[in-house]
Amino acid sequence: MQTERPYVLTIAGLDPCSGAGLTADIKTFEQLKVYGLAVCTGLTLQTEDEFISVTWRNIDEVKKEIDLLLFKYPVKAVKFGIVPSFDFLNRLVTFIKNFNPEIQIIIDPIWQSSTGVVFNPDSVILDKNFLQKITLLTPNIPELKFMSKRKKPEEFINELVQYTTVLVKGGHKKEDVGIDTLYEKETSTDLVSFMEEEVYPKHGSGCVLSAAITAHLALGKDLKGACFSAKNYIEKFLRSNKSLLGFHAA
Repeated sequence: MQTERPYVLTIAGLDPCSGAGLTADIKTFEQLKVYGLAVCTGLTLQTEDEFISVTWRNIDEVKKEIDLLLFKYPVKAVKFGIVPSFDFLNRLVTFIKNFNPEIQIIIDPIWQSSTGVVFNPDSVILDKNFLQKITLLTPNIPELKFMSKRKKPEEFINELVQYTTVLVKGGHKKEDVGIDTLYEKETSTDLVSFMEEEVYPKHGSGCVLSAAITAHLALGKDLKGACFSAKNYIEKFLRSNKSLLGFHAA
């Protein structure tokens, strides 16, 4: 077993065009010098600008793969991408924390594709018991509104941060576009770009950002430091070319 790099695990969907999901996460992990393991939750049929369908995997099969990897490798951090339901997610998070309470868990709450296809039609119950198990939740503005239902976003965030930390991604903001905000129990911190080059929309940018945070946490950075470092990584990704498929570089 190699010991030069810490182990991280992505539990997400397979995107054939490799812009998002498992393969995008693995590209990110490799660039940031962590060893990436992967378990597939669903097989998607999509390109960078078209989502056609997803075939979900059985949770028992997924659990067996996670179990095998956790027993074999000293996983430091786990990142979740698309899942078929909140119950599916909650059961896997509980399984991982029961195996090792020290594993850090980052949730990228992808409830629908960028083309509007909803993955998770069931109710999302972000209760105290679930939130206390995770290290970070990384919604964009539409995902935050979906989860908060009729509550005001500010009120909803305030409820969440009593039990976990939330990074609200700024790509969908009407004002201060591109400024991410890290909400902790007592404070909030804006993650601002200091680079002047133009950025371009990218398929899978949320996956890449959360994967970069996962990698930096495994490398020993605290949560705020991991988020700042991941912000630098994602901005290079967004500036890499004008197409919807970005290039990876540390």
